[in-house]
Amino acid sequence: MDQTQSLFDNTRSLAIDQLHAATALYTSTHVVTTLLERLDWPNQTGDLLDPAAGDGSFILTALKRLNPATLPTTIDRIQGWEIHEGAAADARYNVSEYLRQHGYSKTAAYSTANHIIINKDFLTDGPAPKRFRFIAGNPPYLLFRRLPEFFQTIYKAQIPKYAIADILHSFLDACNNLLTPDGSIALICSDRLLFNANAANLRRTIGQTLGITHIARLDPSTSFYRPKRRIRNSPPRVHPVSLIFSSLATGSCRFPLDGSPIFPDQIDRADPAGPTLKDIAKVSIAPWLGPAGIFVITEDIATTLANQGATLIPAVDTDDIDRKSDLIRPATRYAIHTRRKEQPVEAVSQHLLAQLHRMPKRGQNRCHWIPPETINLPLDRPSLLIPRIAKQLRAIHLPPGVLPINHNLSIIQTTETSLDEIQAILLSDESQEWIKRNAGRLENGYFSITTTLLRRLPVPSKYKDKAAPKS
Repeated sequence: MDQTQSLFDNTRSLAIDQLHAATALYTSTHVVTTLLERLDWPNQTGDLLDPAAGDGSFILTALKRLNPATLPTTIDRIQGWEIHEGAAADARYNVSEYLRQHGYSKTAAYSTANHIIINKDFLTDGPAPKRFRFIAGNPPYLLFRRLPEFFQTIYKAQIPKYAIADILHSFLDACNNLLTPDGSIALICSDRLLFNANAANLRRTIGQTLGITHIARLDPSTSFYRPKRRIRNSPPRVHPVSLIFSSLATGSCRFPLDGSPIFPDQIDRADPAGPTLKDIAKVSIAPWLGPAGIFVITEDIATTLANQGATLIPAVDTDDIDRKSDLIRPATRYAIHTRRKEQPVEAVSQHLLAQLHRMPKRGQNRCHWIPPETINLPLDRPSLLIPRIAKQLRAIHLPPGVLPINHNLSIIQTTETSLDEIQAILLSDESQEWIKRNAGRLENGYFSITTTLLRRLPVPSKYKDKAAPKS
């Protein structure tokens, strides 16, 4: 083996270990059993594939559901792929031990287990051209940007753009390409696949051939027995769901995939009857202006720059909200307001040039005086600030001239429904329950509240008569 090949192998091995450490999340037997029962495995004809076998929980459970007396002729119906050598060894051992309990010799059991569990990269090597009627497993979920650099390079060259945002997307797309025309894919996975915007193109693409026949939430504290990078016996940092995708040709799909978000707690995606928040108010996202100290400055720096002709706007974030009263405190920071075609005063230029080395790449612009995102909220009117990450929907009054920042949400009145009434709608029990059913779940009871979500919020009936455009 030459040095180049050895270096490649070492880099790959390290990357696989890193990937495994970040995604190893094994499924409890009772969850696997329920999913296989929904597939009616093995009563239906066809072979079964686990694309990310781990230590073999899906494969072993599927194997145990076969009639032991028929194993020599039916065992070829099962196949599992696992990229991590140690996990593949565990899976092979578990399978071989089961086979030995049912009459296989040690040599035959080990040989058969090696045949069933394939220690290769499913995304690059895959079992094609073989097709499977059933694909079941708990594939890894990890954002592409968090993958080891080795895999980012390899996968970027091979995986379609619509499936590259998360490795879970890549696995689902690859599974779809291996499915028979009457097949089904049963997954335990993160719920973000269903509603995140970065999965919209994936949902739209696979929706040309697949629909969803089953959705159910799972309890993370009981569904896994090796939580991902967590203290032993603590729940993993995911919100898992059980999903079954089936070929449209089967005619059994309950939920079509068209790119629209699907919310597991309210799987009826029909638009609400009557007006929604977008019909009575404008919902916008507040700009991100970069790290503190560049375009967002403290009061002492603001005073100095204002005295030299700088244009400044009072700026607020969620840490400016009084927790007891949910009222905004007086602003203690200011946003530097600049215009693209007009250079700022010298003091502002000097300040920005001295601080811009701290600006992340995603916030850099050709003109040093232009912030990462444009300040375009209508500041001449009062508004409501909606924290984008919260345990419940909150709505805080902002006076005119105050700028919310850091991707919190901003709401202004556009109809006869007053800002106070809009606040009452947002804080109502109906709205709080709707948000809990529809918002993306984060850790520790927090929800992700987006502009798209808020615009869909139904208006309670007592306000519907005011949900008409202002003349």
